[in-house]
This record gives sequence, structure tokens and C-alpha cells, in this order.
Amino acid sequence: MNYRKKAMLMAGALLCLNLSIYSQSISLKMSNVSVKKAMTELQTKSGYSFVYIAGDVDTDRTVSINASQLKDAVAQILKGQNVSYEIQGKNIVIKKGSQQQVTSGKRKKVTGTVKDANGEPIIGATVVEKGTTNGTVTDFDGNFVLEATEGTSLEISYIGYKTQQLTADSGKTLAVILNEDTEVLDEVVVMGYTTQSRNTLTGAAVALKEEKLKDVSTANVSSMLDGKVAGMNVSVSSGKPGGTGRIRIRGKGSLGSSLDPIWVVDGVIYNEDPCLSPNEIDNLSVLKDASSTALYGSRASNGVIVITTKKGSKDRQKFRVNIQQGLSDLSWGNLEMMNAQQLYDYQSVFNSSSWFTPDLLKHDTDWMDLATQTGLYTNASVSYQGGNEKVDSYLLLDYYRETGAVKEMNYNRYTIRNNNDYKIHEKFKAFTKLQGQYVHTKDQTASLYDSYLYLPWDYPYNEDGTVRTGKEQDWYGRDKNNYLERQYKNFSAYENFYVSATAGFVWTLLDGLTFESNNNVNYKIARDESYVDPNTIGGQAKSGTISNTNAITANYFTNQMLRYKTNINGKHDIQALVAYEYSRRFYEVTSATAKGIISGKEVISGTTGMDAMSGTKQAFNIQSVLSNVNYSFDGRYMLQASYRLDGSSKFGKDNQYGSFYTFSGAWNFNREKFMQPLSDILTAGKLRASWGVVGNMPDGYYNHLSLYTASMYNEEPASFPDQLGNKDLSWEKNQTLNVGVDLSFFNRVNLSLDYYNKYTSDLLYYVKFSAITGYGGQWQNIGAVRNKGFELNLDANLLSLKDWQWDFSFNLAHNKNKIEELYGGAPQISGLRRFEEGRDMDDLYMAEWAGVDPETGSPQWYTTDEDGKRVLTNSYSEATGAKTYVGSAAPKVTGGFNTMLTWKDLSFSASFAYSMGAKLYASGRELLDSDGAYDTYNQMVLKDGWVRWEKPGDIATHPKAISGGNANAHKTSSRYLEDADYLTLKNITLAYRLPKNFLSKLGLEDVTLSFSADNLFTITPYSQVDPATASYEGNGAGSSTVYPTVRKYVFGLSVGF
Repeated sequence: MNYRKKAMLMAGALLCLNLSIYSQSISLKMSNVSVKKAMTELQTKSGYSFVYIAGDVDTDRTVSINASQLKDAVAQILKGQNVSYEIQGKNIVIKKGSQQQVTSGKRKKVTGTVKDANGEPIIGATVVEKGTTNGTVTDFDGNFVLEATEGTSLEISYIGYKTQQLTADSGKTLAVILNEDTEVLDEVVVMGYTTQSRNTLTGAAVALKEEKLKDVSTANVSSMLDGKVAGMNVSVSSGKPGGTGRIRIRGKGSLGSSLDPIWVVDGVIYNEDPCLSPNEIDNLSVLKDASSTALYGSRASNGVIVITTKKGSKDRQKFRVNIQQGLSDLSWGNLEMMNAQQLYDYQSVFNSSSWFTPDLLKHDTDWMDLATQTGLYTNASVSYQGGNEKVDSYLLLDYYRETGAVKEMNYNRYTIRNNNDYKIHEKFKAFTKLQGQYVHTKDQTASLYDSYLYLPWDYPYNEDGTVRTGKEQDWYGRDKNNYLERQYKNFSAYENFYVSATAGFVWTLLDGLTFESNNNVNYKIARDESYVDPNTIGGQAKSGTISNTNAITANYFTNQMLRYKTNINGKHDIQALVAYEYSRRFYEVTSATAKGIISGKEVISGTTGMDAMSGTKQAFNIQSVLSNVNYSFDGRYMLQASYRLDGSSKFGKDNQYGSFYTFSGAWNFNREKFMQPLSDILTAGKLRASWGVVGNMPDGYYNHLSLYTASMYNEEPASFPDQLGNKDLSWEKNQTLNVGVDLSFFNRVNLSLDYYNKYTSDLLYYVKFSAITGYGGQWQNIGAVRNKGFELNLDANLLSLKDWQWDFSFNLAHNKNKIEELYGGAPQISGLRRFEEGRDMDDLYMAEWAGVDPETGSPQWYTTDEDGKRVLTNSYSEATGAKTYVGSAAPKVTGGFNTMLTWKDLSFSASFAYSMGAKLYASGRELLDSDGAYDTYNQMVLKDGWVRWEKPGDIATHPKAISGGNANAHKTSSRYLEDADYLTLKNITLAYRLPKNFLSKLGLEDVTLSFSADNLFTITPYSQVDPATASYEGNGAGSSTVYPTVRKYVFGLSVGF
């Protein structure tokens, strides 16, 4: 549990000792409720927490309260019970009415320290000698001193934690660790501009704790979110080192603009994954509906991911060292390539080439094995968290290295972060946040797909060990080059330097009124180098090439905010803010490619000439004013309204400003009188609803202007028209209705259900023109699309015993997409997809496969005759001329589930992600499963259940193999369209925390040993590699060149001192 959250739960314990309970005004009126319910309500309204020993207070007893002072409320709650109470800080410590006498035993001074599972001190924990009223509370450092009978039991308790019992021993300092009772903690959701309690939240948002994010060994945060949030679909672009994830929240809402959510890190907005080290993150929230995202206006159409980085703490000085070391290997999914004998047997029925002889079987090369290796993974970090009365500091040094499971590929990242909070004055606090990062990546220009295609009869090395070029006479593969030669001689390298600096302050002007300033500048210099050796096949045409690309990106951000908070009569909570925000992005890139290089010389100078040059410089600005009001009455009824006005340089002067707003409300119905009989069953119940409008901008900076493209013509510079301007281009608008319910049963099972209806109008889309116009096309607002669906989140504590804990979570989401309106009503073709009114954006259209003719072994397709009837045809051209709907690339259901089982200091966790109902076109099969069309490419082994036609009467899935192919059976059709359902075991982790009494002798606070495994298996009918990776682009076509998912096996050590 982080310190900020703990401070909320402790309600200022020991910080308010000088305040009198008798002067505390509070309005509490309840009829015929249980003592437990009354205590909870009083704690919510006053901040005072009840502390007592189980059994001392009858919490099921029915009481009625009508009090305006805290002392009266407490007295009425405890009326008729044989107890007394006293105030210790903000704890109301309840004791038996008469203290039991100690009849035996010697009283000794017992000392100890109470901390949470993370080693942080718990302030205000109650320590009581069992069976007596003799007790005390812990101080700022979690320490306590108590005169107690030697050998008796001590009970240590605190709100939000599970009570522990220890034997009083005066001979040593007791080390007490209290574990969270997660079901009683009030989850806090960080919204970026605001922070809200889960109880008062009116929108659809999910908060993830640090421990839920670090169960996968990855370089970036986006890949860690898969299966964690209902309605969020995460697909990984590649399994290669440093690969990022693509995130979609609640479907696709645009045809031509970005579909990515924005990221907000410590209040600063980023348009792309900020590439943080997971070790930097304190908490993360995902905002999904208009109520949650409205304050981000035009930047929030696709959702918002809010991250808060770690901070220092003045209450303790703590160092932590984390080390992870592991191995990785590729997961090929269901794809299996033929060996030499299998390929020879397959081609024997049709290959009559002179070179096709049994001598080919002298070699059996596994090219996929030659291209790969066991990858290495290292992540090491050291952090300091501490402070004093004036400054709180957090410092992190983090190193991440991953050597690829594909040879000649690696990723290195060095990160430093320093966050400081300065207490300059009681009413003036400042902060700085600095981050620096250096990334170096080595890639290769050879495609891993080539290793699938290469013939096992070809071999990579000569007898003297030198690498063959592929030009040899006995090289039979279609591509006359050696994959390994390109792998070792050619390369692509990327490096970037990134620095981010944030500074700001919070100034309390009046009671409840603050002025807050947050300012950031971040700067990235990136360099990309590509080298093609002149001695390789690919480098011969231009005698080798070398390319250098240098890019500079600068972002400036400022937010100036007035915030007001107040509470009226203990019932009316009001929060309001108004702010001005400005950001600017500048981007410049220059690229040059030289030809005629000297082998091994990796500089442009000394080459025979330039092959290509290009460059661009662009910038855009956005400024905004925003406001928000939150109102809560008696913790039961909540209302919220937000408004944001955005102005962007991406539009013409008449459309530069767009207005975005939202209204929402919630009702905690479990707090109503009529629900009190069910209070022990339904411990929380809330209905919420929201409606609002957010927006979207074009990705490009100058989509509204007429643009020319610069190029070379007849070796002279030239420019020609490309984009026709559109002064009427305007904002996409996204109207979202969200209705949800949150339920909690027995304080152990939490359930959330959401329904949403998201309508996006004025879609931004690039409409292509005929070449005779002289322009390539124009950006226009052309139509509308709707996404609607539902989401379910379930969290349950299945087992809670003294030494055992078992938690389980499950989420599920369904989204339905529909194009409501399109430019001119005419369908738009985009690859395998066809955008058409009334259809899903991911609907796939192609020639429909009808199987194999049992008598001839010929391929068959469906077409439509003159009467509109569906009939068979053996003509591929007829079938492709009648392309039909064959399925959707959009999954019907996505989600994940997670479980954690804990026994004492040993824990085991597992995370799964799943997707159902999507179709994926396995484009690689056009070459790998080609029915003889490509006898110089290797072929895939047929899956179980697949059968090739051999003789009349065969019922087969694959047509007769014929040299050159069987009547275009290997061309694009629904033959290669496959189910993309999957269930992936994303991670398992086994962790053991060493005993405290052992570590204290070594001067250590905590030590955890762990072993984890990522991506252990994927269950899927898809015949190629992992469908979640292959479908990254989301266009329905599975990538055949993708770097497959890797399995990782990682050992970890975490030491705190």
C-alpha cells in the first residue's frame, strides 16, 4: 500500500492530538441500522476510525442516531454496551467497561514496530493486551512501547488491515507485519486533474495498483495491460525486444484519425506511450467514458491512461534493489514447417524439375532454428525513497537489457528519475520531476519470414565454414540469397536520448482554495541507421547503401489551475476547478541514403554518391480552458459537470475551437434506509450514469491546407500538388452514454457492470481523388460510426484465513461497431475491409471459398448468378469479382482473469487473457500453403484435420497439388480466413518473502525471491503464430513477417533496507 493511500485510511492519526472531539461538528442521522453500519458512516463523515477487539462490541445490534456533535454520535452508537472509549489521535479506541485484573505473571516493557507488507510504518495501529483494556498506539515510525504481562498475547490491529496476535516478549523488539484487508479499502482513482474515491466516482474508470502491473517482464507499460481492464484490447506489435503494444478502448471510433488513447503522466499529456520503466509507476488508471475523460476534451476520444510516478516520504529513508534475470525463446504457435523428407514427399507428386532428385535429402536445414537463439533478459534497478521536514525525494536508476531470441537483435535502456516535493511554507509547496532515458536498439534487415520460406535442402555454410551467398548453382530456393549472410552483415540500429523536466507548485490562497501550476518540457533526439553491405545480394545493385535519419521532437506543456474544495454542514461536499492549458509540439527530421560504400565503413562520407534525401519540419499548438464541478450530498447522491474549450492549429481559422462537455451522476443506494436490512449482505451498491461529448483531431499537422510534395525530376528538384486543402475541416465529435452499477457483497465480492453507447460523427477521412484532378485527395468530415457494448468486472476474495488468502478477478467486454453514415453513401475499400453504411468497420470482403471438388481435386468458390442465387464456380476471377462478406476481424468478446493464492510468506499468481469471435486472414499461407504454386519455397505442415486431395472421392480441405498452383487456389479468398480465438497464459509468478526475524539480524527490512514465466502457452485454432501479435494492425490480415511472441523465464530478487 503506498503512503498516500495509507494516510487517507489513517485519517490523520496522531496529527490531530490537539483537537478536541467535543468541538467536532458532524451531522449524522440514521434509523434502525446496525452498529457496524453506523460506525462506517461516521468514519466516512468525520475521519475518525473505530478500533476495538472483536467480541467486545456487538456490531449487529440495531441503533438509531440523531446527532450534530461527534461525541453524541459515538455515545448513541455505543449506547447500551458495556464499553468505554477514548480518543487517541483520530482513533476512537473502544475498551471493555471494566478492566480485568491480571492475576498472575510479571509485567514487563514490550517494544515493537508495526509495518505493512511493503515495509512502511503504520502510524496509529492499536496494540492491546488480549483480554484487557491495556493498550497503546504506534507512533510516526510505527513503534510502540507497552507495559504488559510476560507471555500473554498482544493483538495488533488497524483499519484496512487484518488483525495479528503475537506473544509479549520483553527480551526483543517485536517486528509486526500487517497485511491488507483489501475488501475494506476504499479504492482511489487518479483521474489526472482530480482524484476521486471509488465511492463517489460517477464515471467508468479502473484503477490498477503497482503490484497488478509488474507481473509481466516487459520493457513498456502498454504490454502489461493485456487482460487487466474490461473493454481494453491490447495487441503486441512484435515479440522483438522493446516491442510496444497497441491499445484500443471500447472499439474503433474513427476511420482516418488516431485510435490510440492519450497518456497522462503526473498531469502532463502525451499522445503516445511515454515508454516509462514499470519501476517508475506508483499507480495507473484507465478512463473510459465521457464523464471520466471530458476534462481532456478533444484529446480523449479514444480513452485516457493516467499514471502517477513514485514519490518520496519524509517518514522513513528506504533503499530498494530489484534484480531480474531470465531467458527467453520464441513461441511459434501452431506453425510447423516441413523438414527435408516431408517437403520431398509433398513435391514428389508434381515436381518434374531436373534438379528435383533424392540428392536433395543430403541436407536438412532448419532455418528457423539457425535464425534464433536463447534470448537473455536483465532488469536491474536501485531506488531511494525518503525525505525530511523540507524535502521528500525519490530517486530511481533503472537498467533494462534484452538480447533477442532472434540473432543479431537486442534492446538496451537506461533510465533515471528524480521526483522531489518541497515544503517551502505551510501554504506553499513546490515539486520537480526529472526523467532521463537513453535507448539503443540493434535490429536486422533480414525478415524472419525468410527463415520460414527457405528450403531445407539448401544449406548455409561451405565446407570451410564460410557463409554461402545464395548464388551457388546448388542453391535451389526462390530467393537467391542467404538469410544468414544478411543477418550477420546487414543491420539497422536505433538510439534516442530523452529528457523530461516538470516543475510546479501548489499555493493555498484561502481555506479550501488553491492555485496549482504544472509545467513540463520534454525533448527527444533520435537517430536511425541502416546498413546494407555491398557484398550481399541485396547490396549489389547499388554497391551497398547506408542510411542515416536524425529526428528532434520537442514538447512544451503548461497548466495553471484554481481548485476549490469545501464541506457544508458535514453533508454537502463541493469540489470545483478552472484551468488554462497550453501545449506545443515541434518535430524535425532529416534523412539521407548514400550508395557505393566500402564494406565495413558505416559513414556516408567516402561513398560514390547520394541515393535519396528527405526532410520535414512541422509543429502544432493547442490551447484550452477547462472547468469541472463535483457535488456530493451525504455520501449518497453525486453530480458532476465538466466543460472544455480546445483550440488547435490543425484546423482553419473558422473551426479552430471546439467545445466538449459532460454531465454525470451517481447514487449510493445501499446507504438508503430501506437497504439497511441487507447491509451485511450488500455492503456497497451504486448506480451511475453519464453523457457527454469529447472529440478528436487529425494525426497530421496540416490536413486543412493544400500541400505540395517535393521530389526530384530529371535530376532536378521539383514540387507537385498532393493534398487539396479544406478550410471547412472540423473536429470529430464523440457522444457517449454510459450507465453502470457497482455492487459489493459481504465485503468480499465486488461486481461492476457497464453499458455504453458511443456515437462518433464528422469522421475525419482522407478521400482519394482521380489522378486527372492533379491532387492525391482531400481530408474531409465524411460520416459517423457507433460503438456500443457492455463490460463486466468481478473481484472476489475466495478464501481468507489466518495464513491463507485466495483472490480472483475476471473481466469481460463485448463491443459492436456500426458505420452509421459515410461520404456520399458509397462504400470505401481499405485492403480486405469495406467501409459501408450499416456494417462493421472490421467487416471482411473477399472471394468466398467453397472447398474442394471431391471428384477432381479442383478448388471451388461461391459466386452469384444472374438471378442473385449463390452458386459454385471453378473460376477464381468470377469469385473475386463477386466479393462477399465472410466475417469480421473484430472480436465479439475480450477479457482476462487473474488469481493469487497466498500462504504465509509464499504466494502464487496467474494471469490469463482471451479473445473470441474474431476472424484473421492468414496471409502467410498464400506462400506457405500454396498447393504447388511455389516449389522453391518451403511449406507448412498441415494441421490436424486438414487433408490434401489425392484421388477421386476424397473429401479434402486442400486441393490437389499441381506445379505452378491449382487454378489460383493460393490467391486471396476465405480459404485462408481463420478463427482467431485465443486463451493465453500471460504470466505465472511464485514468490517467497523471507522471514522478518531472520532479516532483522542482517539489517534488512524485506527480501523477496521470485520466479515468473510469461506467455507459457496460447490455446488457439489459428494455424500461424500468436493471433494477438499477428493481428496487430487490426486490418483483418495476419502479418506473415511478424517476430513471434517470446516465452520468458525470469528469476527475481527484491531487497529493501
